[in-house]
Amino acid sequence: MTEMTLQARTKHVLLVEDEEAHAELIQLSFESRDDIQLVVVTTLEDARASLARATPDLLVVDSLLPDGRGIELLKNPPPEASCPVILLTSHANQAMQAEAMAAGAARYIVKSEVTLLEMPQIIEDLFSGPGAEADD
Repeated sequence: MTEMTLQARTKHVLLVEDEEAHAELIQLSFESRDDIQLVVVTTLEDARASLARATPDLLVVDSLLPDGRGIELLKNPPPEASCPVILLTSHANQAMQAEAMAAGAARYIVKSEVTLLEMPQIIEDLFSGPGAEADD
């Protein structure tokens, strides 16, 4: 397998998470994965700046951030950003889940130690599930 083939299969994930412990758990879950490159930012402003530089394959965003609600990235995405979005929340809320899914979220996940550590599998399932785009 060539380096070019490996590079083509690497998925770029932008994580927008302001809770340091949550971000660390997610980063820990990706330590042994070389097929996913994880970039972490802590605010909507930083997320928008990162999205303006490059569109990730997936955006994983916390629902409540210091400078706004994560769902704003679904409702008002930067024009150049077109990728699936997973919305994370610390509180199960049916109204928020309905709002997220109506806005186009691919998944709505209630944060726990288990779900944060399972993020690589959740992301892999998203990329390989029904409607997933095939790699070129």
